[in-house]
Amino acid sequence: MREDKHHFITELFHEQGSGLVKYLTARFKNREEAEEVAQEAWVRLYRLDHPEDLDNAKAFLFQTASNLSIDRLRRRLLEFRHNSEAISEEPSRSIEESLQFEQAVDIVENALYELPLKCRQAFVMHRHSGMSYPQIASQLGVSTSMVEKYMIQALKHLRNKLEQNETEG
Repeated sequence: MREDKHHFITELFHEQGSGLVKYLTARFKNREEAEEVAQEAWVRLYRLDHPEDLDNAKAFLFQTASNLSIDRLRRRLLEFRHNSEAISEEPSRSIEESLQFEQAVDIVENALYELPLKCRQAFVMHRHSGMSYPQIASQLGVSTSMVEKYMIQALKHLRNKLEQNETEG
């Protein structure tokens, strides 16, 4: 069985390896980072007991890579928050302003994870990776109009969460 697994992953790599890196490069605008995420996705696939039994190994691989991309964005957001805290220690920013900023970052981060997957992916691809709506539509396999709807949904959701926090606070 071990040989089947190795053969299956080798074949899949030859078929999808460059496509996966291309997909991730479009998200990150950085080939090196895309290759790192792709490698991690391949490792996750390899760790499965029987990847050859997956119904759609390509979809699993690309979804894993997409999830890893979102995880990286989350880490960056946390790093940004940490760096913001360091900046907020400057005398020009009050403690209250710093706390409000930190709370807003937390709200946005949590609100992003409340969105449906494709909506969240579209938002991250556009805001983080700078992808155009047609590029996002192509990556997600939806129409450009649907991407516009996802963006509207995401922005409304984020705005509502921030406004809700203001009225509660």
